[in-house]
Amino acid sequence: MATGKKHTNAGVTHYECSLHGLLNNDHEPQLRTRLEALCGDTESAHRELHHEISCIPCVETPIGPLRREDHVLRLRIEMDPKDPLNPNKAANTICLLGHPEPRSGRGASVRPAIFAQVFSGNAPQFLSLLGYKYNSEFVRKGYWFLYRNTFKIIVSQIYQLEEEGSVQSAQLADPQGSWIVQVSADALSQEQVPRMCEQLDELKSLFEDYVELVVVDHAFLESKIPYN
Repeated sequence: MATGKKHTNAGVTHYECSLHGLLNNDHEPQLRTRLEALCGDTESAHRELHHEISCIPCVETPIGPLRREDHVLRLRIEMDPKDPLNPNKAANTICLLGHPEPRSGRGASVRPAIFAQVFSGNAPQFLSLLGYKYNSEFVRKGYWFLYRNTFKIIVSQIYQLEEEGSVQSAQLADPQGSWIVQVSADALSQEQVPRMCEQLDELKSLFEDYVELVVVDHAFLESKIPYN
């Protein structure tokens, strides 16, 4: 059985504050140069390659208010870019992203999040034992920088899998080759959220020549269960 061991802030609810933008493929090299200047040299870039599988409850909750308590669980498999098909070099994390705040006026999107790293055993089987089943999956590939040791800037492209579970069958989801830019930071308590959102809002000006970073409508971040 897979087991999740606690490490710093693991298993503890924190609040993900984030901004998102869509970057034209032609502008990606300029943005990367900008990030290298802001965050350090080329050695400060980290490769981003993960396979994310979303899982939903096996038993459908009856229609009613209790359905809002149902959540999607995500198995995030971070692969070694140098050896992506080697499962022994992959890091598995179970993610629970809660309902985003519907309140307007924030400088960023805000939602609670819990992460639990799986250190041993079969992670998909563990999710099955928790009463969850496969729903969908994708691969995210790109790179990320850390700004001021607080803000994680991820620049990535999304790939769809043509064959279930087969990373080798991944194809670029957007034929135009657009990139998704996500700037996020974690607030460890509700009290930290306002200041973190203010700082994210201030960061937007650093990237305005390349990409427009916006607060995503909370409806698009809802973890709704697609019951049939």
